[in-house]
Amino acid sequence: MLSTERCSFFVRLTLTAATSLALVVGVSSQARATFTLGGASQFAVLGQFSNNQTNFNNGTITGDIGIGSPRQFTISNGTVNGSVRFSGASNTTGLTPDPDPGSNAGPFTVSGGGSVTGAVVANDALVTSALNDMNNLSLTLGGEAGTNLTLTSTQTILATSGTLDGTGNWVFDTTSVNLNNATTLTVSGAASDYVVINVTDNNPAFNGKIVLTGGIISDHVLFNMFGGNYVAHTGGPTLTISTNGQVTTGIFLDPNGSMQINNSVLNGRFFGGDVQNQQIVSGATINAPVPEPSSAALAALGLLCFAGWRRTRSI
Repeated sequence: MLSTERCSFFVRLTLTAATSLALVVGVSSQARATFTLGGASQFAVLGQFSNNQTNFNNGTITGDIGIGSPRQFTISNGTVNGSVRFSGASNTTGLTPDPDPGSNAGPFTVSGGGSVTGAVVANDALVTSALNDMNNLSLTLGGEAGTNLTLTSTQTILATSGTLDGTGNWVFDTTSVNLNNATTLTVSGAASDYVVINVTDNNPAFNGKIVLTGGIISDHVLFNMFGGNYVAHTGGPTLTISTNGQVTTGIFLDPNGSMQINNSVLNGRFFGGDVQNQQIVSGATINAPVPEPSSAALAALGLLCFAGWRRTRSI
């Protein structure tokens, strides 16, 4: 049971949420619908459908990992604070007990040290839908025109200097990304801003720090590696994140290219991997953000509390 104080809080919050929802309904299609992660918000890592591997060692991943079968998940000397979920049969190496080819509630010990605290889940339909959603998101956003950037030195990007698309995203394009360990890329925007940076460099190197200021959060900043074949998932940019232990931030999406992160701390998400191995190695740490509750969910909880509050007052 929620306490009286908490219910009173949610009663007040309900009025705010209901007002916000009413305003959203009344605004034209120019309102900020923005990009959405949908079911992908449940994952720190998504590995593209393929017959290759997502390799993880010597690091920590906080959040669930989604694997597009028949891709294999390999782990050694690492910890996953979450579950490993497959779109089809489970396919792992380095875990004890061995869960393949089905599901196992866990937890697991890891070869060389470490653990998986959650379950191994086979035949998880949400993995399939999350991967499909991210593939479609990359294709859709990648086709949009944006403000041109060159990402080769320390700089600050103001969200509102981008090109505002029809759904409220601030869009940028870049053909050149070569950020070394001495550089800092700052993305400055409000909490309500969404930034998309479409990357068509064949070998983008995000090896410097990425920091966010002004209230914008990591789930509102998308680095979209655009290119290649969106059916065969081949030919996209080869993404490297190697910050020498520094923190980088945002969603990195590379559905059709090889991608690796090593000796880096990513506060965000790492999605893609094409038909080659996806590498999360050499001390890489990935911390997925906790998804924001929707206004609708807050309103529903507030209404539930309001009903209980009214009942209490009538007794």
